[in-house]
Amino acid sequence: MRKFKRLVPILSLCLCTSIGMTDTLMAQNVAQERAYKNEKISVRISNEPLSKIIERIAQQAKVKINLQGVTLLGIDQPTTINATDKPLDEILRDLLKEQNVHLRYEPGRHIYIEPAGVSDNEVGQMIPVQGVVRGEDVDDVLIGATIIITDGSGNSTGMGCVTNADGKFTINVPRKQSIKVSYIGYKSQSVQILRPESDLKITLKANTVDMDQVVVTGISKRSKNSFTGNYVTVKGDELRKVSPTNILRGLQFFDPSFRIVQNNNRGSDPNAQMDFQIRGDQSLGNLNSEATSMELMLDNVSSRPNVPLFVLNGFIVPISRVLNLDPERVENITILKDAAATAIYGSKAANGVIVVETKIAPDGALSVSYSGNFTVQTPDLTDYNLCNAAEKLELEWMAGIYSPTNNTEMNNYNRYKRNVLAGVDTYWLSQPLRTAFVQNHSLTAAGGTDVFRYTLGVNAGFTPGVMKGSSNTNKSVNLNMSYQKNDLTVGADLTLTESNGENSPYGSFSSYSEANPYYQIKNADGEYEKVLDDKGLGSGVSNRTIYNPLYDSQFKARNETNNINIAAQLNAEYMLLKNLRLTANLSYTRGMARTEEFYPAGLTEFDDEQDLTRRGRYEKSTGDLTSWSTDLGINYNWQLNKHLVSLFGNWTVNEDTNNSVDLVGRGYPDEHMDDYIFGYDTDTRPAGSEETSRAMGLTGQFSYSYDNKYSFDFNVRADMSSRFGSDNRMEPFWSAGVRWNAYREKWLEGRVSNLVFRASYGVTGSQNYEPYQAIEFYSFSNSMKPYTSFNVLGALLQGLNNSDLNWSTVNNLSLGVDLGFWKNRINMSFNYYNNITNEMLVQYDLAPSTGFSSQTVNAGELQNKGFDVSLNVIAFQDLQRQIFWTVGVNANHNKNTIRKISNWLQALNEEQLASEGAPLPTYQEGHSTTTLYTVRSLGIDPSSGQEVYLTRDGKKTFTWNALDKVPVGDTNPKVSGAINTSFNWGDFSLSMNMTYKWGGIAYNSTLVDKLENRNIAYNTDRRALTSRWLQPGDVVRYKALNREGSQTPQSTRFIMDDNELNMSSISVGYRFRDDKYAFLRKCSISALNLNFNTTDLARWSTIEMERGLDYPFARSYTMTLSIIFK
Repeated sequence: MRKFKRLVPILSLCLCTSIGMTDTLMAQNVAQERAYKNEKISVRISNEPLSKIIERIAQQAKVKINLQGVTLLGIDQPTTINATDKPLDEILRDLLKEQNVHLRYEPGRHIYIEPAGVSDNEVGQMIPVQGVVRGEDVDDVLIGATIIITDGSGNSTGMGCVTNADGKFTINVPRKQSIKVSYIGYKSQSVQILRPESDLKITLKANTVDMDQVVVTGISKRSKNSFTGNYVTVKGDELRKVSPTNILRGLQFFDPSFRIVQNNNRGSDPNAQMDFQIRGDQSLGNLNSEATSMELMLDNVSSRPNVPLFVLNGFIVPISRVLNLDPERVENITILKDAAATAIYGSKAANGVIVVETKIAPDGALSVSYSGNFTVQTPDLTDYNLCNAAEKLELEWMAGIYSPTNNTEMNNYNRYKRNVLAGVDTYWLSQPLRTAFVQNHSLTAAGGTDVFRYTLGVNAGFTPGVMKGSSNTNKSVNLNMSYQKNDLTVGADLTLTESNGENSPYGSFSSYSEANPYYQIKNADGEYEKVLDDKGLGSGVSNRTIYNPLYDSQFKARNETNNINIAAQLNAEYMLLKNLRLTANLSYTRGMARTEEFYPAGLTEFDDEQDLTRRGRYEKSTGDLTSWSTDLGINYNWQLNKHLVSLFGNWTVNEDTNNSVDLVGRGYPDEHMDDYIFGYDTDTRPAGSEETSRAMGLTGQFSYSYDNKYSFDFNVRADMSSRFGSDNRMEPFWSAGVRWNAYREKWLEGRVSNLVFRASYGVTGSQNYEPYQAIEFYSFSNSMKPYTSFNVLGALLQGLNNSDLNWSTVNNLSLGVDLGFWKNRINMSFNYYNNITNEMLVQYDLAPSTGFSSQTVNAGELQNKGFDVSLNVIAFQDLQRQIFWTVGVNANHNKNTIRKISNWLQALNEEQLASEGAPLPTYQEGHSTTTLYTVRSLGIDPSSGQEVYLTRDGKKTFTWNALDKVPVGDTNPKVSGAINTSFNWGDFSLSMNMTYKWGGIAYNSTLVDKLENRNIAYNTDRRALTSRWLQPGDVVRYKALNREGSQTPQSTRFIMDDNELNMSSISVGYRFRDDKYAFLRKCSISALNLNFNTTDLARWSTIEMERGLDYPFARSYTMTLSIIFK
């Protein structure tokens, strides 16, 4: 925090300087731009149409000439002009001297040719205007286009109309004022009215972003009609509508191959980082470790090797940068899924690429907007089915822990019974929980001219969790500036983000599901007792100490994180020639992270510590991250008749460095002694880590398109990285793709709206691995003291050199077809893929004589093949009234197969298979990474109450043997996806989104941990009261009650079908516009949006299993308010 405070005055100075420069530049630009009419040029053109001559003059003078409510005479007639070194204004006046027009020069080098002869006293007179509105890319008129009368400043007057079924309109307009014509998917157009119009023809240009005509790949923008890769683009408005507080979560509704990996332990913990995958796991990753908080803050992905690559505005960024991004800044997100789309990123693209584009500041006067999300979160405990006080006491009696002949046991029973009769039925699950009120505020100021634009945004998000004391706070400031003059464009972006996290002092949520409901929370004095009970379990069984889970919450323990990130980006673009573009980018990121945990000696976890000087613990870690990258690019486009060729080249280099220091202290007898200096640990020393990786890449891209029907792409990239062996520092990656726009064939015209075939093949790679896995490295330890006689310091070898360590690559085959009918009211898409990971990095067992247990080698092969399919239908539409009802469904099927593993994995399999507890990950050739292996069960024998198993060769037995484990199914569903529907009527919108999965299995740990193997001293699942074996002849599912819990090993008796349907999101919204509501104009508001959204409202599952074991899941109810000021 001290570092952050030191940065505040520096950043404030930078922001003030930038804003000051903005005002100065804008003032200079206005003066300079109005002087351009006197710039001298030379023009010699013979026998060309007047329209072409005006176009050539505009191109040479670098101005924009607009016809404003005028039709030039003889515009298509041959004309000759010969002017040498004359002012631009003089040339235009000579050229148009026979026309009844005058010239108006405006900033931004805009010249308007307008009718002459309108006097000032005619201004404001109402004149009739009739016209028709069309789109430039369609033959039909635009029905329901909005016509708004605007004042001299371009603001709405509140008067207007819409076009009818023929695309026509009639309106009375004050003379010399303008009408603004707008329609969904097209750029708005303003027309000044100078005289009556009986047949005004207005043609709107398609908005290439809204019409999805451009594919943003991060490095470049490609035409949708010639792009051979597989991608999905979702607009920011659509994402915010279905998931206002987490835009990445909303992607799963639009693309079935994008999956959020659910963490059943962490639930809705605001400090848990989300995990994603696209089209399955491409690697096994680090099987021995789980990412720590510090590793996550420093964006170490070696323990999360299947996370996709994130690109923000053309720059590769860490995951946390996107997760902390203000949702209001997002313009759109594109998911690139196959080699043809991702090969330009080479060795970083194996897991897919997610490209995020933020909004661009509009030109014009300063505009201010505000957006606020107000969310109510409630804990979701519907998956918990615990016994109440009476049921739990009855269950204990059935278990035989109270003997009528034992006075002590009966006294205990009577004590609990009195509590039950007195109405004690403590719902422990609610004690550490609360209703959380989440807020997120965004304030944005944007403006500029055609030359200079700027955006300044401030965001603050406050996310308290549903467990008391847990929270996450995120604050950010962003300044974006762009300058465009002639052929040069320069942009700069500066972002400062600070995140603070606090974990709940109430401990793990699982401890509250264990407490018996007949215990009281506080004693007669209103205080928390440390020990609720010394629970007796009957003769012959030791008592069990039952701690009060709320006791530790009284102490000032803490578990906090802090992360400060500063990111600066600079980009430049220069049009060297008409078709030749040069680009340069520079990015720098600096991160500072801290984690701090303090647990005083009074906590129950230290009760078993005999050494009083070691009670209490303090842990602190600090880390730094530095990352920079730069790239240079060149792009050339050439078109001749129906042939279009595009060439692209790029050179990039980057370096990532992070280091951390870990301190541990013991002996903190008082909660106020909460600093590291008050304790120490004689058994440990400060620890830490350092990682540096460097990479360089060369990219080439060739694209060819003929007649907008047939397209071919070829991408190649050579990557160099320090993460691999010295003999394999460089690796080539490539892709080739073809596309056929069959719908443009004459023999298909009128039969289909869209029919596209795509095919591609290529090789990509991954660098989500440890940076020093291939080199020899050493560490110092206490055992290696300085050898004073030789003046040297000894070191221990920690890693063996492997100069042959190669890159892990993914061979990707992709086939796709897009089909549309009825003017694309019915759209279908099918994509097949087959990804094979070669040279997979895994651990290999070494001989004991080497002194090392294993080494990273290339010894694995993994396959993912499957398909994505989607169907979207506009079930009803009324263009005139702007009513649309759409329904969509999508699905993904992925089959994962291990084709080759190392001997280290085989040894790990033997260890995992020997386990009797919940099935552990096991990796065998021919099966998936998510296959479950366990012993088959025939159920409970009615005569004996024992479980009957099947041996590997199919024989019945009462003896469980780990050698009888066989593959019994896959936890990965056969099909998963989403069902979506939306209804829009003008400014009103309603949408519902459901996700589903079908065909997988799951090990129901609740039945094992809370039923059969549960010690009767703790509360248990209500199902323990029924279906238990009591006497010979009982046909039941579960074994007899056992006071200490059965030692039931894993079997198929606890394997269940895992099918699920979630009502993931419901959203209702309305847009208030100033042309309809006068109160908005009075408040200088151009638009006000209100949206209400619920997430995870309901869930239906075929398996009854507890979720959110350490931290519960939650339901969210969000109201979003967005205001755009004039």
